[in-house]
Amino acid sequence: MIIMLAGSALVFGGVFGFVAFKNHMIKQFFATMPKPVISVTTAKAQMADWRAVVPAVGTLQAVNGVDISGAMSGLVKAIAFESGHDVKKGQVLVQLDSDVEMGDLRSAQAELVLARTSYDRSAALLKSNTVSVAALEKAEAELKVKQAKVAGLQATIAKKTITAPFDGRLGVRKVDLGQYLQPGQAVVNLQNLSLMLCDFTVSQKDLSLVAIDQKVTMTTDAWPGVVFEGSIAAIEPLVEAKTGMVSVQARFPNDEGRLRPGMFARIEIERPAGAPVVTVPASAVAYNLHGDAVFVVREEAGSDGKTVSKAERAVVSVGDRKDGLVVIKSGVTAGDVVVTSGQVKLEHGSLVQPAAADPLKTADAGAVR
Repeated sequence: MIIMLAGSALVFGGVFGFVAFKNHMIKQFFATMPKPVISVTTAKAQMADWRAVVPAVGTLQAVNGVDISGAMSGLVKAIAFESGHDVKKGQVLVQLDSDVEMGDLRSAQAELVLARTSYDRSAALLKSNTVSVAALEKAEAELKVKQAKVAGLQATIAKKTITAPFDGRLGVRKVDLGQYLQPGQAVVNLQNLSLMLCDFTVSQKDLSLVAIDQKVTMTTDAWPGVVFEGSIAAIEPLVEAKTGMVSVQARFPNDEGRLRPGMFARIEIERPAGAPVVTVPASAVAYNLHGDAVFVVREEAGSDGKTVSKAERAVVSVGDRKDGLVVIKSGVTAGDVVVTSGQVKLEHGSLVQPAAADPLKTADAGAVR
C-alpha cells in the first residue's frame, strides 16, 4: 500500500508539474512575443471654419397647379389642346355643346329688345301724362329682368368654354370627344413649372436660425449631384404643439424645368458661421454605447531605440457632421493624427503602420475605372 501510494503521488505529481510548467512557458511566450504592427490609414485633425446646417426633408409643389374642370355639364364638342404641351392664360382647351343655350339666348335677346322698346314708349308717353308713373316703373322692371336673363345665359355659354387659368404645362388629357362632362370632372392637369415651392418643417429650437429671404440649398434623387438654390418665402407663425415643429416654405427658380411637383427634396439651411472648430473624417469616429472614441497615433521610442507608432484610444465628444467630416468638441486637438480605417483590429497601445493611401478608396477608384 505504501509503495502504491508513493507511485501514485509520483505519477500525479509529475502530471501536475508538467501542466504547471507548460502554463508557465505559455505565459512567458505570450509575455515576450512581439506585438504585431497593424497597417492603418490616418488623417490629421484640422481647424476649420464650420458652417453648420439645419437639415430638413420637404415636398415640392408648383407655384400654380390645378386639375382643370368644367363648371357646367355638357357634351364635349371640341378639344383644342394636346397632352404635355405648354399653354397660355386664356387659351381655349375644351368647348362644350351650347346649342340649347344659344337658342335660349337669342329668344331672351328678342324679349330684351321688346322690353326696351316698351320702356322707351312709356317714358315718352309719361311726358304727356298719357301713362302713369306706375306703368313706367313696371316697364323698367321688365327691362331689367330681361337684361338679367340675357346676362345669365351669356355667362352660362361662357362657362361652356373651358380655358387655361394661367400659363403652364398640361398633363395627360382625361376626356374624349362626345363624352358627357359633369360639373367638377377633371379635364387635364395644369402646372406652372417656372417657380417651385418646397414645404418642409424645422424644429422650434432652430426657429431663430430661419428668416424670410434666407438662402437655402436643395438636392433631389432625380438629379444627383445637382444643388438647387432658393430662398425662404414664408414661415408658419404657429408652432405645432404635438411635435414642436414649424412649417416653412421656400421658393426655387425652375427655368430649366428639372423640378416637378410631388418630388421629395433634402433641404439645408446654413447657420451663421461661428468660431473655428476641430474636425476629423467621419470614418475616424467609432460610435458605441460606452462613448464615442477615436484612435490617436502617438510616436514613441521603442526598446531598440527606434521610433514606433502606437494607437491610443481617446474618448471624444462629437458635434455636427457634414461633407464627410465631423466636429470634435473635446478629446482631440488640431494636429493630432487619427486613424481613419483599420480600427476594428486595434486596441489601446497597438503598434500601427500608417499607410500611404486609403486602401478602400483605392479599391473603389479602381472599381470605378
